[in-house]
Amino acid sequence: MSDFKKENDALDELLSSMPKFTDHRSKEDVYNRVKEEMEDSSKPHKRKTIGSTSTKWMPITASIASVLLLTFLVTSFLNDKETSMSKFEMSDQLENKEAAPQATRSMENQDSNKAAVTTEEASESPAIATFSMPTIELAPVEQTNAVYANQLNGGTVFHFSFIENALSVPVTIVIPKEQMELDFPNTTPNSLELYERYASMIDEEALGFDAYHPYKGYFVAEGKMLKQHLPVDHGYDYAPGVSAPYWSSLNEIFTDFDELMRVNEDGTAIYWAETGILNEPSPLNGAQAHQSYFKYISLNKETYLSSNFGKRFDTLSEAFSNMKTPENDIYFSVIPNEVTYSYKDDKGIAVISFDKPLDLATMDSNDVDLMIEAFALTAASFGSEVKLENIVQTEWNEFDLTKELPVPSGPNGFILNMK
Repeated sequence: MSDFKKENDALDELLSSMPKFTDHRSKEDVYNRVKEEMEDSSKPHKRKTIGSTSTKWMPITASIASVLLLTFLVTSFLNDKETSMSKFEMSDQLENKEAAPQATRSMENQDSNKAAVTTEEASESPAIATFSMPTIELAPVEQTNAVYANQLNGGTVFHFSFIENALSVPVTIVIPKEQMELDFPNTTPNSLELYERYASMIDEEALGFDAYHPYKGYFVAEGKMLKQHLPVDHGYDYAPGVSAPYWSSLNEIFTDFDELMRVNEDGTAIYWAETGILNEPSPLNGAQAHQSYFKYISLNKETYLSSNFGKRFDTLSEAFSNMKTPENDIYFSVIPNEVTYSYKDDKGIAVISFDKPLDLATMDSNDVDLMIEAFALTAASFGSEVKLENIVQTEWNEFDLTKELPVPSGPNGFILNMK
């Protein structure tokens, strides 16, 4: 006789030997009585007296407990019997094939393995590895605020944008050559491909900014036009404080596209709360944004170079003049109040000449760096180089002040490290 048969017989005998309880009360009476007792026992002022009054209800309670116990045992027996019958049938099949006595246990383990791998088994199995999404660590570039060609070392520039208090702060991320070879072998990605590869892995909050990226919806490149398919609840047109950083960041990131077309997810014309139905694409500023640069201090007290709310100028002369007057208390001029200068164009080179000899040693070293690079960034936004004249020093840190300043690839440099 198999073990399952013995277990079934033992359970039948146990059930037959159990005393039979009879309760002539209706189901409603029993239910109401139990409910009343449970409600009374849950009240704080009665919990202290339950022990002294329990004798009165002992017979009734015992009957109820017996009924509940019997119900539980019968249910458990039926479930166990059904399981046992399944195992018994499996055992008979194995016995017919002259399997070993442990075949039933092996079959159970085999079925369990087919269904799922338990946590314990997963931790013990070297073939099952825990998969974690890669993350990006951004380390500031050394010596300078902006990024220059001699700092790339064969790497690629990825323009990005941080958002804080409805402000967009442009940053320039250098992707090392080795990482580019892994992610884009034998190809040269555009700004959209770089964004789609890296944006979601950047921990903006770790640097003190809002968790803003990636954008809602998705992008499609059509030549030099970028088309953004937006969901109904995108919210980018909710208010000027929302749409302004959205639009500024698009211009700061997608510098190699000429225009952006916003549409619904299905490709139809989208309604924009501030302007109505958008039937035509909007121009993107690209690398030449025609902006002047100022000092911006983030909430975590880090200093960045940024345009003044993306304000654009028609001429480089206007942009240089505007660097003295940010016109708000969010951005700060990089030029000391007492310092004045003039601008001229010398065969395509922008020349800034200080009215009095400027001794950089009298200024804070970090402020000097910001001023020099703000001039270079402002000129670069017009596609120009700049030379600074009438300065006491001929060199300052990385810069040879007897020559045109190097053209920066972008402001606020970081080096990307994949973790």
